[in-house]
This record gives sequence, C-alpha cells and structure tokens, in this order.
Amino acid sequence: MKLCCAQIPQIYDDPAAAFERAEEFIAGSDADMIIFPEQYACGWRAVPCSAFGYDGEQVCGMWRSLAVKYHKCLIGSYLEMPSAEGAEKVTEDGAGEGKPFNTFFAVSPEGETLARYHKIHLFSPAGEDAHFSPGKSPAVFSFGGIRFGCAVCFDLRFPELFREYLRMGCECVIVQTAWPAARIADWELLLRARAMENRCYIAGCCTIGYDAATGTDYCGRSLICSPDGKILADAGVFEGGCEAVFDADEVCSAVAELRRVWIPGVLDTE
Repeated sequence: MKLCCAQIPQIYDDPAAAFERAEEFIAGSDADMIIFPEQYACGWRAVPCSAFGYDGEQVCGMWRSLAVKYHKCLIGSYLEMPSAEGAEKVTEDGAGEGKPFNTFFAVSPEGETLARYHKIHLFSPAGEDAHFSPGKSPAVFSFGGIRFGCAVCFDLRFPELFREYLRMGCECVIVQTAWPAARIADWELLLRARAMENRCYIAGCCTIGYDAATGTDYCGRSLICSPDGKILADAGVFEGGCEAVFDADEVCSAVAELRRVWIPGVLDTE
C-alpha cells in the first residue's frame, strides 16, 4: 500500500476551488491512501463551510465522490456542526447555534465512512476553543491491513492520545495539521518523538503557504516517520507531497516486535 501526504496550499473560503485542486492532486497520484491537511475544504477558519454555501454533508459527499472516482482512500476534513445533544453553545446563556467540531474524515475507495474524529485538543492561543467544540474520544480505522489512529494538529503536543492509540493496537497514526513555520522545529521533533515512544508509524500532513488574513506562514515539512523515529519521507518546504510504501504484514510484525522489546508491559500494566 502506498501512502501519500498531499502538501498543497489551502484555498481559503472557496470549497469548490479547493476540491478542484484536490482532484488535480488525486488524479496525478498512484497512492492508495492520500492524506490532506487540517481544514482543507475551507482553509483554517473559525467558521463552518456553511458560511460559503456548503454544509458538512455536502463536503463529505465531495470527498466520497473523489474517493470513488479514483478508487482511493482519502483522509479529508471539514467543520462539522454538532447535534443539539451535548453540543457547546456559542453564547454564554446557552442559546444560539452549537459550535462546530474540527473533524478528521476518512473515506474508503468505495465511498464508505471509515472514521470521523473530532479534534480533542483545541488551540486556545489562537482562540480555537472559543469557536469550536472539543472532541471527546479517539478514533481508529483499518485500511489495507493496517490499523490507523486519527489526530489533528495541536493533538500532537499531547502524548496521552498517542499512547491510547498504542493501547488500541494502531500501527500508524495520521496527523492532519496547519502548523505555523514559526514552530517548525517543534513539528519535526514531536512527530518523531510520538513515533519512537509508541513504536508506531506516524504520517504528518501539513499545509503550506501564507494566509494573509491571519498573517500565518505554514511550514510544510509533511513527514512520514518509522517506529524508531527515523524520517522515511519528507515533503520539504515546497508544494508537493511525500510518499511511503507499506507492506501490511511487515508493518504489523515490525511494530509488534518493537513494542515487545522496547515497551514491554505497557498494555498489561496501564
């Protein structure tokens, strides 16, 4: 199975144009799984795609259509409006519309939903917690004989989530991000650390380019890391992507052996 991180600039506030660019990338790739950056459909904004005439299910439908058309597993994202039950409210008195979730969305080549993960750790320094509802639970899915965990951006700074994915038997964790260039050193270090400390593969996909509205320059440097923390593929700081080929039997046996040798007892004692 070939896995690819699509390191392409976001098109802000225009989901239709964003999906046109995504389709160009997908059509030119021979990967079996393609990962897109955090909030790719609308660009990193504290508003749902419905503000631009698209609701969450429409965005999901666009991901599904591309997955089926090109017969690939796609890892997309969107801003998902929660149901009234359990949803946080925008206003202090509890009235008004629920805050959206920052949602990681995995869809199979047949168009079936593999996973929906709501970002748990919201980035409060940028006000994300004021505009979004936090997720409550990790999410896992299987594809190509490999078990994947889901994470989004600021989640990377919380090792407990990744240890939970170890307990859940994940061989690889996918991280979607819009990571600023100002903290590029943290990005590489944390990806490699999460891979090494849990003896799993990590695929981190980051957007690239400059957002004039927020003054943020995104770092790129999408990486695929091995369970010993080594970098298998690096997209650099330019538009493009990075790829790695995984053999499911080899991946599963290698991860199991490394965990047996280097972190024995974790699953039994914690």
